[in-house]
Amino acid sequence: MSLSESALVSLAGDRVFGRGLGYVRYVRGLRVATERAYASVQGKQVYAVELDWSGSEPDGFCTCPHAAGGHLCKHLVAVGLAVIDSGAADDAISAVSALEATVQAMDVEELRELVLTLAERDDEVRRMLEVRATATSGDDATAKKEFEAYVRNALEFRGFVDYRESFAAAAVASHVLDELESQLNAGAAEIVRPALQYAVTLLRTVTGEADDSAGVIGDECQRAADLYAQACRLGQPDPTEVAQWLAAFRAGSPGWPTLRLADFVDAFDDDALATYRAAVEDLDRQQAGLDHFSRFEVDTMLLELADHDGDLDRAIGLLSEGEHPLYGAIIARLRDAGRGDEVVGWVDRAVVEGRISSHGGGNDYWLSPSYVAETYRGIGRIDDAIAVLRADFVRRPEGRSYRSLQEFAAAVGRAETERDWAFNHARELAAGPYAGSVLVQLSLSEGDVDPAWDAADCYGPGWAWKELVAQGAEARPVAAADLYRPQLEKDLLYPNCKLYPDIAARLATMAKLYERGGRSADFAKYIAKIRQDYGRRPALMKALQAKGL
Repeated sequence: MSLSESALVSLAGDRVFGRGLGYVRYVRGLRVATERAYASVQGKQVYAVELDWSGSEPDGFCTCPHAAGGHLCKHLVAVGLAVIDSGAADDAISAVSALEATVQAMDVEELRELVLTLAERDDEVRRMLEVRATATSGDDATAKKEFEAYVRNALEFRGFVDYRESFAAAAVASHVLDELESQLNAGAAEIVRPALQYAVTLLRTVTGEADDSAGVIGDECQRAADLYAQACRLGQPDPTEVAQWLAAFRAGSPGWPTLRLADFVDAFDDDALATYRAAVEDLDRQQAGLDHFSRFEVDTMLLELADHDGDLDRAIGLLSEGEHPLYGAIIARLRDAGRGDEVVGWVDRAVVEGRISSHGGGNDYWLSPSYVAETYRGIGRIDDAIAVLRADFVRRPEGRSYRSLQEFAAAVGRAETERDWAFNHARELAAGPYAGSVLVQLSLSEGDVDPAWDAADCYGPGWAWKELVAQGAEARPVAAADLYRPQLEKDLLYPNCKLYPDIAARLATMAKLYERGGRSADFAKYIAKIRQDYGRRPALMKALQAKGL
């Protein structure tokens, strides 16, 4: 099990973890499955939380804005701590283990009797068994209708599906798709194909009429689409009917699920492909003049047809029609087609247009500076390569862009020159809002702690202070501790109970650093001053006491 306090601290950070500590008492309705927990947390409003620790590290969903940005929020931390405190996770694992052992010990007759008993008590189990019985009866027409009815009865949700209900709806869809997939894998592709088409259609409608902020219904909708494409390839559908459906379904696409021509084209014949092509061209005419976002699906369909036909020039034309050409996608196609001599021209265009970014390492829309530099290096344009990497460092003056520049410079014998240039630029930045943050980062990236401290002493550490604490505390523990002070003073300026656990955690870290530096007495005076100044804040005093301060 990967759920632990240390795992939560590592993912959320000390500050968010400290806030989560204060929210444990607001956790309501905790329900723990094998490696998953559900609860609500009462903050400024009630937040629905789902925590999952089945993977290598805890993850989950919360309806708060912080979690929407992909972060492990304080509400998720609070639920994790509630699970740990309750011991429910261990109990759930033990219960599952006991259940598995019980089932393994049952003989065939006992299992048959249990299944029949469950079918009598549970309509869903009975319905599943009836559908399976029809599927094995040899009456394919009836079996198709039974599977479609199974999908309709399970997935036609009435009314708006709110956030909490979305998880239950997704679970129902998952069970239905599990059954259809098992039949598909057993060789009944043509029998379940209509039901899968119905499922993907229904689930797209449900997703559009639900609060699917967590994306769980959308995930099942995508799974249904992938299974339907597989059923079309393995079954014996009418090729033209599949082509017509695919074109019509994508014409009304709200952006999900993702369907691709490549996943269906093996089920087409020449007439079906011609039908699909004509439908796409008609849709292209209907949407002429619309903006790129409105035309996204039809433009994607046109590009897929160009790729399918091997018409590279047509594909490049389509990829160049927007506000900016999709340089990454164009260059990838040119390389795959063996037209590498045209790549440099597109790289040059991207550089001129400023479509170079180290964010994401390059993609269809942007070229990475390192890729551009290596391309120029391959044709001997070293100065141009260095210029691109310098420009990236100017845009993003940080350790990562500096390391990219230095690694390339070292490979072409210009390491010292580029190091001097980067440090001179960092000194210019130190006179502005960056303070000494860039200089600190550059020194730390080279493993030079003393110059990093010198830069911090001269210009201030700026936003690199946490990195300086992490790497420079061994050399100057008390100075590292003092880097916490400005933010602490700011956080203590006004009463805020939510911050107190995190404030206490930071002060505890400072205490250890002062002790390591042999100045525990000085820190004791500092804490005494805090207690004197803020003694009328009982929540703060309680948080300090909890940390032994």
